[in-house]
Amino acid sequence: MSSWHPSSKIVVACGTLAIGWLLFEGSSEAPATVAAARPRPPGEAVRAPTDPALGAILRATQRFDLPPPEAFEAVLERPLFTPSRRPARAIVPVAAVASDPEPELEAETKVEEPPFRLVGTVSWRGRSEALVAPTGGGELARLEPGAELEGWVVTEIGPDHVEVERDGVRRRLEILR
Repeated sequence: MSSWHPSSKIVVACGTLAIGWLLFEGSSEAPATVAAARPRPPGEAVRAPTDPALGAILRATQRFDLPPPEAFEAVLERPLFTPSRRPARAIVPVAAVASDPEPELEAETKVEEPPFRLVGTVSWRGRSEALVAPTGGGELARLEPGAELEGWVVTEIGPDHVEVERDGVRRRLEILR
């Protein structure tokens, strides 16, 4: 203790005296009361507790009671995380709008998507691989450029995407999309 700084010695001495004083005086407060919360039906009356600590807890929790869901209608009308602060419009399918589509036209507009999603890409010593997972779940597959999976051929692998092609239809899959 001789190598300690003088202020460190003072802090230790004051702490020792404070702990001794607290032990000597004892606690004049009653032991803490523990209350369990339970959901309360909206119409149920709240009776005042006899313990002042429970009364303080009750008053604090009453401040945090949520209003009914109808009070949040403005939040739904102006969503916080939408750039325009307007709710998303419903998307109407093109087939529902058209009165009588021709069968050939309908076959051409059908969008075909690969039955897998890109999980990640690996590049090492000039060699690239794409890690893909089936959309319905299953094991990961490792694909190199030129590899084929369920009819889709890998044409390009980038650091954050992979391009696949099938029957002249080309799709770009990006990580986390």
